[in-house]
Amino acid sequence: MGYEIKTTIDTNKCTGCGKCVAVCPYDAIEIIDKKAIVTGPKSMHCGQCVAVCPENAVKVADIIVPRLKGTTTEETEQLFNTVMYRRSCRDYRPEELSATEFENLIAFAQWAPSGTNAQKWEFTVMPTRAAVENYAQAISGFYRKLNRQAENPFLRLFTKVFMGDVLGKYYARYYNQVADSLRRWDENREDLLFHGATGAIVISMRPGAHCAHDDALLAAQNICLGAHTMGIGSCLIGFAVEAMKRDPEIAKVVGIPAEETVYAVIALGYPKYRYPNPSGRFPVTARYLNV
Repeated sequence: MGYEIKTTIDTNKCTGCGKCVAVCPYDAIEIIDKKAIVTGPKSMHCGQCVAVCPENAVKVADIIVPRLKGTTTEETEQLFNTVMYRRSCRDYRPEELSATEFENLIAFAQWAPSGTNAQKWEFTVMPTRAAVENYAQAISGFYRKLNRQAENPFLRLFTKVFMGDVLGKYYARYYNQVADSLRRWDENREDLLFHGATGAIVISMRPGAHCAHDDALLAAQNICLGAHTMGIGSCLIGFAVEAMKRDPEIAKVVGIPAEETVYAVIALGYPKYRYPNPSGRFPVTARYLNV
């Protein structure tokens, strides 16, 4: 997983604060002789290091900062800045969110578009770090079992012949990453699943929604954008969603009825670091259909 490293650091500007090291999801940067140095072979090209650097010393090739063009309104500029500066947060302070903050985040979600106005969403809140850890333990149990299965070459061969090579694909793409995450949790309580978040919201859908997947993810986007305006960090946790799709026992741990389907899990908390810069995005060339 990951892309070829294309991160560069201007050592003349770098003060060695270490923020880029702390926020890099791939551990691709180290502090050597009081300067940040790129040492890893792979990158997400997420631009977190660019966004967090107070000296503007970090660059990632191939990403740009899209901007609005032409004359815009103040309201448009404010919304665009919210979208541009929102980012996935993987470093949180220990303070927990208030009940009112969770209620406000859910209010943001309730204003998301919903196919045929079905509004079949449900929101399960884990408001404390203890609740998040209990949830994470259930998820990690699923991945421990899955990794044990993936280690077995006979099971991988069986799924290759009869099940589309599901275990073999998992073993090639995720096994090492998951094994490392589980080891670091067991040895140091280093949380690479929820990144130390002090809260979480699970979005599930009741039966009867015409566009269940779309409705849930639009609600999740509203939560993430609303969280940013409230000074709250957020991160979608795909590994949690995948685990809950395959292990119904996890839903029981957090009180989600069997008839509901989980589509999004959002880690939440106060960001540990300030991000003074936008991160960047891959360039996009839109297709225009002229008739």
